[in-house]
Amino acid sequence: MGTYFDLTYLIKSFPIILSYVHITLLITAVAITGGLAIGSIVALIRITKILILNTIAAIYVSFFRGTPFLVQLFLTYFGLPELMQKLGFQEIRELPALLYVFIVYSLHCGAYTAEIIRSAILAVDKGQLEAAYAIGMGPVQAYTRIVLPQAVSLAIPPLCNTVISMLKATSLVFNVGIIDMMRKADLMGANSQRNLELYIDVAIIYIILVFIFSKIAYLIEKNQRGLLANKHA
Repeated sequence: MGTYFDLTYLIKSFPIILSYVHITLLITAVAITGGLAIGSIVALIRITKILILNTIAAIYVSFFRGTPFLVQLFLTYFGLPELMQKLGFQEIRELPALLYVFIVYSLHCGAYTAEIIRSAILAVDKGQLEAAYAIGMGPVQAYTRIVLPQAVSLAIPPLCNTVISMLKATSLVFNVGIIDMMRKADLMGANSQRNLELYIDVAIIYIILVFIFSKIAYLIEKNQRGLLANKHA
């Protein structure tokens, strides 16, 4: 048993792998924050159908939802610096790899968030908006008091799923040299030849993180449903 699987090594290596969890959480936090900002703007553009901007927004969403995430990561990390250098920005290679990761993760998250927000707003019955106008509400008041509270309630479940997806997607950053939990497991495995134990450590940490995020998402959804029910009571 000890030859093929070393439980003691698994336990000893766990805190070492766990010490890199802050990289995972940082990338996730930046991706969600940036994604919400980008997604909200893109959703607004697509709903209002602002001429050229709407076409650009549609292409952006289509690209990031239609291509593999790893391709997007490589295009940003390897392709973008090469393009910028040809345009005269020679210092681009000096930027930290983590910055490119922040950019691509935020853009990726923003594309999915945009569609979630847009769909949630469009899912609210237009009759309610018309009724709000009929009783004298202005557009801002009608949206903030009638449309957006319902849209937020509809958007929370898929947004929470997006957060969890982004959390799991952080396991790919080792491909561009970021030392996260996966990269640390690779480095330790190269020395110890105990890859199985190390990858189990990584899997356990991700399972714990997803469980925590899922519980937080459940509480947010439950709280939002309660607020919406009280408002309509």
